[in-house]
Parts: sequence; structure tokens; C-alpha cells
Amino acid sequence: MTENHAWAKRDESGTTLALIDHGEDVAAVLRTVLTQTAYRSRIAILAGRALSDQDVERLCALAFLHDLGKANSGFWRRQFPKMPRIGHTEIVGALFHRSVQLRDQAVVRELSGLITAWGATEHLTAVMAHHGRPLASFSTPGAMSGSSIREARRDAGWWRAIDGYDPLGELARLLAAARRRFPLAFAEGPPLPDAPRAVALLAGLVTLADWLGSDTAHFPFATPSGLSRSQFAARQAALAVAVRGLSPLSRAASGSFAAAFGFPPYEAQEKAAAAWLGAIAALEAETGSGKTEAALWRALALIARGEVDALYFAVPTRTAATQLHGRINRHLARVFGADAPRAVLAVPGYLRAGDEDGQRLAPFTVLWPDGGGDDARWAAEAPKRYLAARIAVGTIDQALLAGLKVKHAHLRAAALSRALLVVDEVHASDAFQTEILRTVIGNHVEAGGRVMLLSATLGSAARAALLGQEAPSLAQALETPYPALSGLEAAPTKVETGGRRKEIAVETAPLIAHPREIAARALRAARAGASVLVVRNTVADAVAVQQALEAEGAGDLLFRVGGVATLHHGRFAAEDRRRLDTEIEAVFGKVDDDQPPEDCRGRERRPVVAVGTTTLEMSLDLDADLLLTDLAPMDVLLQRFGRLHRHRRERAAGFETPRAVVLVPEARDLSPLLDRARHGLGPPKQGRGIYPRLAVIEATWRLLEERARIVVPCDCRRLVELTTHPEALDAVAAQKGGAWLDHATRQEGGRVADRTLAADHRLDMAAPFTDLLFPEDEKVRTRLGADDRLIPPKAPFVGPFGVTITQLRIPGWMLKDAGQLPDDVTVAVREEAGAEGVRFTLGTVGFRYDRLGLRVG
Repeated sequence: MTENHAWAKRDESGTTLALIDHGEDVAAVLRTVLTQTAYRSRIAILAGRALSDQDVERLCALAFLHDLGKANSGFWRRQFPKMPRIGHTEIVGALFHRSVQLRDQAVVRELSGLITAWGATEHLTAVMAHHGRPLASFSTPGAMSGSSIREARRDAGWWRAIDGYDPLGELARLLAAARRRFPLAFAEGPPLPDAPRAVALLAGLVTLADWLGSDTAHFPFATPSGLSRSQFAARQAALAVAVRGLSPLSRAASGSFAAAFGFPPYEAQEKAAAAWLGAIAALEAETGSGKTEAALWRALALIARGEVDALYFAVPTRTAATQLHGRINRHLARVFGADAPRAVLAVPGYLRAGDEDGQRLAPFTVLWPDGGGDDARWAAEAPKRYLAARIAVGTIDQALLAGLKVKHAHLRAAALSRALLVVDEVHASDAFQTEILRTVIGNHVEAGGRVMLLSATLGSAARAALLGQEAPSLAQALETPYPALSGLEAAPTKVETGGRRKEIAVETAPLIAHPREIAARALRAARAGASVLVVRNTVADAVAVQQALEAEGAGDLLFRVGGVATLHHGRFAAEDRRRLDTEIEAVFGKVDDDQPPEDCRGRERRPVVAVGTTTLEMSLDLDADLLLTDLAPMDVLLQRFGRLHRHRRERAAGFETPRAVVLVPEARDLSPLLDRARHGLGPPKQGRGIYPRLAVIEATWRLLEERARIVVPCDCRRLVELTTHPEALDAVAAQKGGAWLDHATRQEGGRVADRTLAADHRLDMAAPFTDLLFPEDEKVRTRLGADDRLIPPKAPFVGPFGVTITQLRIPGWMLKDAGQLPDDVTVAVREEAGAEGVRFTLGTVGFRYDRLGLRVG
């Protein structure tokens, strides 16, 4: 059926939704968001004044007009077969461009006059960016460039009447409908507040409103009889905002920590809720000291005080996110009972809300187990929506995308603004990532959001940088208490935590290059009754130890999944990683996750050796008798040491004391690594190494040589500051001299370059919206070098542990010789017998995926 008026949506049957009706839907959602959620107060904070009723009406009127570009004749003609796909966003710029005559048309003059009277130039620009990126045709920097003039003249042609359709007449109809719908907006009154940060938040909220207003589950094309579209839209908007989880949480915090979590709090946990910490709080405490519960208690207190009504828990890795997600949901069930909100797992590749997994049937269709849908599930269905969830647990990358010039950054920042952002295991080893995190924190706090930083090993200089404070000297840093609670408005204060005093026997062994000797040492301990973890810096070294163990006849002492001997690292498919995580915790974990650590009794253990990489450092609840670990930065080693004697249980004879063996090079000289990395230490020739700063490694090795025992938490502050503080690292380089100084200079130059690159790519919300332009290639990453690809097989295959594999994550460096791969590339696998797994080729590179993970070859 031909539609003679401007339309906005069209379904497969050819039925259309009128442009005016779609404007009603989106405006109704924005009105509901601005009157029934925390977002109105967020805009008011950024605007520097409360929003009046007229302000709200004008913003809603602009939302009503957000798709005015769809009135153009090119878009109208898309209802006919074989017509070109003319867009509707950039094309709006032609209406106001000086080089064409459209701006002299009566309706355009009327619209321009309104925008001027309302002081809404920036606001209109933000609203027109509802597809997720600022529009070049509205941007000040290139307004009169030659290319923009040519594009404006080309686009102007689509505003001329064609085939009996008058686009400017349809624009007049749309504007007249807006006048009728929002009369207060068109009355005289002061201009809209145009603070850039408030406008930036508006851009994100209009995108969110457009998404909700385009959801046919709530806004079908047909309007029920007896209702006007505006009446119907208002009713549906209230329902959609409530069901999708944008309205405030209705439950206040439990009366006490003990009531919420089932055990009495430690000092750090109880004080974490304090208002005097300010907008940013930081808790530094040893592994296993209850920092997660402290963050949740702060979230509940902030919700009760009306400061936030959402929570995003950001962790460094996908593994950490999947593990923490389960813990958070168990806590939520205890705090809120049967109607507990379900946390979204904010990790691309998953479709999980609460303990339920969805199945994607089509690009925009997800099937949930009971066929229903709620707020958590809606947010879980697309990464762009993750931060709109009431409660979500995911990687830090999802939060960092709110601070980069990438598509939908404004949406992410706006959605996050109502939340407590918890950054777990925060550290400052990556200058690019740290700079973007600082941007996100700054934008978030400016909008009234709250932040909590958690770390076992955060140096004082890094903490000061994230809090926007002056970095202390090394002497001052060494005097900083630990464990400590601090904030934007509070100096670090020593607090008691749930962590137990633990004295760890530490020795160094020159075995880092000898996997057979590492395997032999681990086997001796296991044969003596110990549970042993071997943590290598690289996957290649971990695989070498696993193969050595098997060659030594480790047999039943090997870690297994479903009876298959394997190891734990990051190059397994998500389906297999879930099985690996579950089994490693079953073998090394505790009985009851709901009990505090000191109340847990270890389950009966069998002697076992498990080999892994950095995936074993955090979030997984592991308790070993003996740890063999590669040399690494001290803060990393302390994380790994946290896997020792985590729970109270009976130990094998000879392992009553936690024991760590740090694997070091044979020669007491790191100089050969200054130009080439080995075993994850030093800078690689191409790309970024795991631990490239050798001054950190040297400082760590020296401290290990000084002491045979490390006491946690007593020694943590000193160990971290002496291996991370700039003064300490400068002293190491100066003492070594020569090539070490050159290395330090190159490393510092690299960090400066990373910070400069971050400054170029960060999203400056203090800039006028008309000054914003995003890169065209959209290749800005949250972590430098993080260019992995998620690639599905042409047909799902059964992996080494009996689970069906639907997607493989291929590290970018593995693909560097593969050539240009299309975006829709798939994996064509061929089955092989037994433990050989499957092989496949991408471009010119061959891969193997089996019980040892993904490998080239």
C-alpha cells in the first residue's frame, strides 16, 4: 500500500507508521524519562539549574522532530521497489546550509526561528545525532568546506517535490503537529540551558528514547480505537520505562549489613557506605577481604539516599565478569528476595540475565527460556544497551566506551549517569586505558554519578590520578595506610577487613625457561598430597608445562574437565571457558559462596596440578597449597599469592604454610630483555608486551631477594609502592644506567604517546556539540592492541569437552598475517580424530582448536 504522507517505519508486509505517530512515541518516552526517572536531575546538575516545565516541553518537542529528515522525498520513495536507500540524518543539514536556498523556504524559516528563540542550536544538533554519532552536516569545523557545500547541494535535491509528494509540506505538517502537542514549548520563555555537558546527556537520552519508542512490543503501528496516538504513546511510554528498568529501584537498602548479607560486616565494609567519602570512594584491601560486599553495601546505601538507582560492576576480564556475575546475583537474591532485579552479564557473546541464558533467533530477536521479557533481559540483548540495565556486571571496556569517540558513546554515558560505577581490580599499567578511565570518571561525576574503586594493589600515584588529586611523594606513599578507605573528600584511613593475616614463604627458582623442571617440581608436590597451581605469563609457556606434565606421566594428578586433561587460559571458546571456570573452582574453590571466607571449611581435596595464565589471578575463588609462578610485577604477584591458603582447611604435610615459588631467569640479569621480550617480560618487537617495563620487574626481583617471607596485608603497601611509584622506578633505571635509561626513556615515551592518543580519542563532553566529530573508521579501541575478532563457525561443532561451540575469539596478533578478512567471515572447520580437535584456516593462517585451546598451526 502506497503511503502519500511522510512515514517513519515500515514492516515486512508493507504497513507503515506515520512520521507524526513515531514522533509522538519518542517524545512520550523522553517526557516519561524526564519526569519519572533520575535523568531529569542529571540534566539539571549539568545545566546548572532545574529544568522548568517549559524546558521539558521544548526538549520533548525536539524529540518529536528527531526524525524530521524522513520527510525528504528520497526516504519517502524507499517504500517502492528498487529505490536507492536515501538516509534521513545528515540530509537535514541541507535545510540550514548557506549554499542552498532551502533556508529561505517558509517552513525552514519557521523552524530556524524557533531554534533561535529557544536557544536550541546545540540541542537540535544533539537530537539529530540520535543514531549514535555527531553529524558532519551540523558540525561547525567543516561547515563551509568545499565537500560540505557539494554534499548540501546534493542533499537539497531530496527536499524538492517529486511524484506528487511534497517533503517541505510534510515538514510543515510535522511542525504543526508539534505545536498542537506541545503548546507550552512554543510560548515565549527563557532559552533552554545550553551547558555542553547537559546537551551531551540529552543526545544520549534521545537515542535511548528512540530505541524504546521504536520497540513494536510496546509501540505497535496500529493505534487502538478510542485513543489518540498521543494518549496511546503516553500510556505505552510509562509501561516501557517501567518494564525496561529505567524507573528507580523501589526497594531501599536492608536495615543492616548483616540483614543484607547474612554475616556481620568488617570495618571496611560497614564504612564503605559512608556519605563523607564523596562522589568517588576507593577501597584498597587484600584479596579475599570482602571488597565486593563492601561495594554492594555502598550501592544499597546510595540507592536508599536517592543518589543512584543503578549499578555497573566493571572488572578487567571476561572471565572475571562471568564469575562475579554469579556472585552478584546470589547477593541480590538475598537482599531483595523473590523480586530481586536480575543482573545483566555485560560481556559480548553472552545473552545472560540473572541465571537465564537467551538464544538469538535473528539480529533483533532473542528467545528466553520462559518466552517472556523484562528490564534485565532487554538490556542484555545488545552490548549498546548494557549500561541501561539497573544492575550489570561486565568488563571495564563497556564503561570505557562511554568515554571514547565511538558510536553510541553519548547513549552509554547517559545510561550510566544514574549508576554507581564500581571499577574492580583497578590499576594503572596501561596509560591509554587509564586516561580514558579518568575521562569516564570525570564525566560521570560531573553528571551526578558515583564511583567506587576497588583494588588489592593500587599504588598511591595511580589512586591520586584517578581521584584527580596530586600524587604523593614516595616517602608519603610509603606512609599511606593499608588496608585503606579513601575518597574524593577523604584521605586514606586504615580500616579492618575480612582478610586474614597470611605469612607466605617465597623463594625464587631459575626455572622460567625450563618447563620440564617446572612440571617435575609441581608433580613432586602433588605426589606429596598438595594442590598446586602453576601460573605462567604466556599461553605458550603454559602449554609447554602442560605438555611436560603429561610427558612425565602425571595421570590422575592433572586438572581435567569432563575427564579430559587441560589447562586454563584465555584462548578457549566462551562455552568451554564456562566449563573450565566451573571445574577449576570445583577443584580449588570453597564449599559455600554465601559464607564469608573465614567461616568456610575446605572440601575434601585430592592432589592435583592445574596450569594456567593470568586468567587465574583474579575473581576465580581458588585455594592452593603451592603456587609456582613466573616472575611478574609485584602487584601481579600479590594477586597470584592471593590464591594460596585462601580458605581454612586441612593441609597436606609440609604445606601447612603458604608457599610460592617465583620462576626467574637463570642469569641474574634482565638486560637481554631490554630489546626483546621473553616469557612475557620486556617489550616485544611489535605490539605491546604483557609486562614491558623492566624497571618494575627489576624492582620486584630485588624485593623478592630481600625476604624469604611476605606477610599479607602488612607488607602490601611497601611492596606495591616500591615497585610502582615513579620515584622508585626512576631510581632503578638511574642505578643501572646505560641501556636501562634508554629503555626507560622509550617506555615513558610510549606512555606519553598513549596518553596523547587517548586525549585525541576521548569524548570531551565539555565541548559544544557542534564541535564534535567522530572518526570515520570506528577503530578506536578501549585497550591498545585489543583488536580481537569474534568469529562464528559455519556450523556449530562439538568442542574438546563435549560442549557445542558457536563462536571463537581470535586474538588480533594471530590474524596479522591472515590478510584482509570480511566482517562476516566464518570459520570452516574439519573434524579430526581424538585429541586433535578441529583445524581451520582464516585467510592464509591455519589454526587448531583442541583441549589445549586455540593455537596457530
